[in-house]
Amino acid sequence: MKFLNIFWNREQRRLRLVLRLILYVLFILLGFLGFSLLISLTGANALFSSRIASGIVQAGLALLVVWSSGRLLDRRAFAAFGFRIDQRWLKDLCFGLILGAVLIAAIFLFEWALGWVKVTGFFGTNTMLSSFPTRSYFWSQFAQAFIFYLLAAFAEELFFRAYPFINLTEGFHHNRINKQQAAWLAAILTSAIFGLAHLGNPHATWISTLNIFFAGMMLSIGFIYNGQAALSIGLHFTWNFFQGIIFGFPISGTLSAANLIQIKQKGNELLTGGSFGPEAGLVGLTAMLLGTLLIILYFKRQQPS
Repeated sequence: MKFLNIFWNREQRRLRLVLRLILYVLFILLGFLGFSLLISLTGANALFSSRIASGIVQAGLALLVVWSSGRLLDRRAFAAFGFRIDQRWLKDLCFGLILGAVLIAAIFLFEWALGWVKVTGFFGTNTMLSSFPTRSYFWSQFAQAFIFYLLAAFAEELFFRAYPFINLTEGFHHNRINKQQAAWLAAILTSAIFGLAHLGNPHATWISTLNIFFAGMMLSIGFIYNGQAALSIGLHFTWNFFQGIIFGFPISGTLSAANLIQIKQKGNELLTGGSFGPEAGLVGLTAMLLGTLLIILYFKRQQPS
């Protein structure tokens, strides 16, 4: 019986934290494996080649995995993972949307003012990704990118933060560690995983991985202060969308099919991030740290004095 207590929490009537997290990762892997097998068996590769379809698959799998993990492993509802939607939730979402756009705009204007970015055109398309760079192609890609990055932000916040963050915070919380300290520890661990997950991206370096760790910390602040995903989703979405589609930077080493503003990157790669994008540069890191500070101030102002 004592042996079983290693794996089973009798008071909470569920598996221990480590086992829940291991099974959660297995659910993710099985989800992607199952979908890949389905595509292979049905020959529907072309159907899911568009960015919108790709985003729907990511968001759908994330929703299914977190919902099923919550029900089967945690014995709690999906809303407990940062989706208790009310007026406050929507306000946090709007703040995140605005903040992501403002931070990327600040990076662009700073580098442009110093001559590290040169504007070469508008309404551009990446001819490496398309043989037919027309205006209609641009607007098609623009619309697809909007939907894709929104769905991708939702999916990544579920995969990397919502489920593991809530569980780790609960696991770290005990007599010597209060709930907020536990949340900061959970943020550090999930952000480290978030950074390492981008190590395989094109042009990735250990500097970009470290910077994305800090991006993960910035995205975790909403969870730390109120346990909700709204601000993180909004910030994640506009950070990526404005970075790649509006201002023409690479997004974590990947090129966008269309850019509202076409640019040519100059300057020291240590500062600008070079081919990986701002997330690998000191300018981008400064924006992340500033964003983290602004989010903390935003939540501090909402706390009763």
